[in-house]
Amino acid sequence: MKKILGACVGSCVHVAGILNFLNLSSKYGYSTIFLGSACTIDNLKQGIEKFNPDIIAVSYRLSPESALPIFEELKEKIIKELPETKREFILGCTKPVAEIAKKLDIFSVIFTGDESIEEIENFLGKKKTITRSKIPPQNILERIKYSKPFPVIRHHFGRPTLTETVEGIKKISLSRLLDVISIGPDQNTQEFFFQPDKMNSKQNGAGGVPLRNEEDFKSLYLASRTGNYPLLRCYSGTNDIIRMAKVLLDNINNAWCAVPLCWYNELDNRSGRKLEESITENQSVMKWHAERNIPVEVNESHHWSLRYSPDSIAVAAAYLAAYNAKVMGVKVYISQYMFNTPLKPHLQWI
Repeated sequence: MKKILGACVGSCVHVAGILNFLNLSSKYGYSTIFLGSACTIDNLKQGIEKFNPDIIAVSYRLSPESALPIFEELKEKIIKELPETKREFILGCTKPVAEIAKKLDIFSVIFTGDESIEEIENFLGKKKTITRSKIPPQNILERIKYSKPFPVIRHHFGRPTLTETVEGIKKISLSRLLDVISIGPDQNTQEFFFQPDKMNSKQNGAGGVPLRNEEDFKSLYLASRTGNYPLLRCYSGTNDIIRMAKVLLDNINNAWCAVPLCWYNELDNRSGRKLEESITENQSVMKWHAERNIPVEVNESHHWSLRYSPDSIAVAAAYLAAYNAKVMGVKVYISQYMFNTPLKPHLQWI
């Protein structure tokens, strides 16, 4: 079994990045040893002599000015003095530090945090040619497995114009920072996508991106077909939600359904639906997705919390949401937790 010896050198105490790297290394059969933070070059040398690692992973995330003497000491005391072997020295650092390190030509690979998970895995698997052509899985369960040991990251995004949103999705995709982009449509889209004559033009772009036809949705999806090919997801809308479900599936390959149980109706004025009617429709859209083996998220309990309901209501709502999804046949359920701590000020209505 090959061994990797890791250490944060100098006065650097930022351990999260190197620990993640060492944890990932075990997936590829490496035995790992961590010497800790603020490790001196002398202690690193002793560790190399004691454990005889194949790879020495050095981490330094402080200023480039202070990095230079440390790397020079590493070169003089370790690389030049230790017997010639096939040991490989790699570095994890910031971009400015990387520029300093490159000039010394002592690290075979330098990671700055811009690399994708597959690039790091390519190194650990000794695939010397790093490629960005591989498309990550395009369903949420496979994406979670693919990203281990890291979590999948989702963020809500929707600018006031379609052009801004398309360009933003391209930029996000190329950055490879997100696994899921949650499309934020404006209220006109959510409520009146199928009834454009009822839209209030003054509210275009209010709260998100104005999407007026299926081609607009398709343009968002096409914008995401680069970089790490993030999944797209969008809320179910507040009217005609079965029709909207089909639009989302056909045009953005909706990663999972996001629908409430009791909201988006007369309770919150997100649409004119009556409460009883909306619950029935929300249940039907859960069933529609279940029949197509698409995961479902019932974003319910936080709506109560954000309106100052007690925690007992939020917990009960979370249970009811999951129970309804199960009864509707959902096999994969995504449970949402909004870690809000709503303030309860003394309100005086005048």
